[in-house]
Amino acid sequence: MTGALFAGLGIGLVGALLLAAGVDLQSRAVQAAHGRSRVWLHDRRWWGGAVLLATAVGTNLGALALAPVSAVQSVNIVALAASTLFAARSGQVVLTRRTLLAVAACIVGVVGFVAVLAAHPAEPSGHDLDPERTAVLTILAGLVLVAVVVTLAGRRTPRVGATGALLGLGTAAMTFASITTVVKAHVDLVLDEGLPTVLADPATLLAVGLLMLAGTLASVLLQRAHRDLAPPTVVAGTTLTDTVTAAMIGILVLEESAPTLLAAMLLLACAVLAVIGVQGLRRALPAAGSDPTRHPPGGTVPQPAPIGRHRSGEGPGGVQDAALVDLRSGAS
Repeated sequence: MTGALFAGLGIGLVGALLLAAGVDLQSRAVQAAHGRSRVWLHDRRWWGGAVLLATAVGTNLGALALAPVSAVQSVNIVALAASTLFAARSGQVVLTRRTLLAVAACIVGVVGFVAVLAAHPAEPSGHDLDPERTAVLTILAGLVLVAVVVTLAGRRTPRVGATGALLGLGTAAMTFASITTVVKAHVDLVLDEGLPTVLADPATLLAVGLLMLAGTLASVLLQRAHRDLAPPTVVAGTTLTDTVTAAMIGILVLEESAPTLLAAMLLLACAVLAVIGVQGLRRALPAAGSDPTRHPPGGTVPQPAPIGRHRSGEGPGGVQDAALVDLRSGAS
């Protein structure tokens, strides 16, 4: 059991690094296109990021067969550190003490969250997998409805600001987490009943359709987040919300953990710390597409030097300088 857990976490770690690289590439493409899908869909960087993200999903499937969903999703916190380094290397963000403290808060919060879960495993017993699948499908259907509402609201207001972008990002992350739990439920069914039996079940076809719809909506919201937020903020918000959502479903539905009252309070404290870290990243990092060196956090905007004024005929070029002043003042 321990060997399988470590193997699952190792595979999940590879997926986390692929996730960070994929998000970084897609973020650059979307920002360069100013959020216009007709432009970034023709950008090789966006498609390269899509390939990396698809590979990350594939590694997650392997990890889910070996480890609990809450443990696998938690490893994605490594993507936050990797994404921050990628963004700093490409010049998208400037690493400051405030930024590093925010990243540390996210990592400590999520790692603490997972450590508490790992310390309170559920009693190993036979679970009825069909009711669990029904429950996770119901949760996913509810999140799909929420994602539809948020997506339509975003179409009416193209520029929703940082708060609206975080709302869309949170909805996308919860949807992705729910997708993961549905996949986990079906992986368990395949391991228990065999692939032919699961494929012959009509509920599997319903699950596939729901997964495709949910994945499409979540991807749309994620691309909008790339447009309005810096890459580390996108990864931090996705990792935090994804991990907490997957953990809650794992505890309440899949019965992967059985925390005590004290453990539940510690889980809440860790989640709050991680949320504070995400908010700190949003405030410390520039908005997507802005120049991090032009408007440093807490700094002042440099003013342009005044243009010298000369009277007409005062030295060489005096007439031209006067004309320049007239043009700046709006004279014809």
